[in-house]
Amino acid sequence: MAVWLIRPGDMLDRPVLVAVDKQDVRDRIFVTDGRAKDWAYRPAVNLVNSAPKERQRERANVMWLAGGSFVLDAKARAAIGGFLSRFGELLELHHGDDALYFFNCTNVIDCLDESRTERAEGDLLVIEAIDESKVPSEPMVFKDPKTVRTRIYVNDAAKQVIDQWASEAGITGLEIVPIEPL
Repeated sequence: MAVWLIRPGDMLDRPVLVAVDKQDVRDRIFVTDGRAKDWAYRPAVNLVNSAPKERQRERANVMWLAGGSFVLDAKARAAIGGFLSRFGELLELHHGDDALYFFNCTNVIDCLDESRTERAEGDLLVIEAIDESKVPSEPMVFKDPKTVRTRIYVNDAAKQVIDQWASEAGITGLEIVPIEPL
C-alpha cells in the first residue's frame, strides 16, 4: 500500500483565496492542527489573481487558502465532500453568493517512520517516510502529528475513491501525488 499527498494543484495563473479580515490571519483561524474548529462566524475570503490579464484562468474547484488544508467549491463538495467529511470538517466560508468549504482534516494517525524520515540541520523535516503498517487499508484521509500543519495524506484506497469521483465530476485543482520534499 502506498501513501500519497492530497492538495490543491494546477494553480498556475488561477485565482487564489485570501482572507478579507487580516484579524482572521492574526488569530490563526486557518491554521490546521488536527483538531476540530469552532468558528463563531463564516470567515470572509476573496479571490485574487496576480497573473497578467492574458494568462489568467478561471477559478479551480479546489483551491489553496492555508497549509495543511484546501477549499472546495459547491461542485467539488457535491463530488467528494461527503467522503472527505468522514475524516474532518467542511467549514463554510463567506464569499458573496458562492458556497466555499474549508476542509479541516481531523483524522490524525501517528505513522511517520523516524528511522527512514530525512531531516536537515536543526531537525527540520526534509521528506517524511510513512510506516504503512500503521495506516489502515480501508479508504483513509489523514494527517500525522509531526506534519499536521502542512500535509494531508491518503492511502491507495482513498486515492481510488477520490480520483474516480473527482474525475467523473470534472473537478479541477485537486492533485494526489507521491510524497515529495517540503
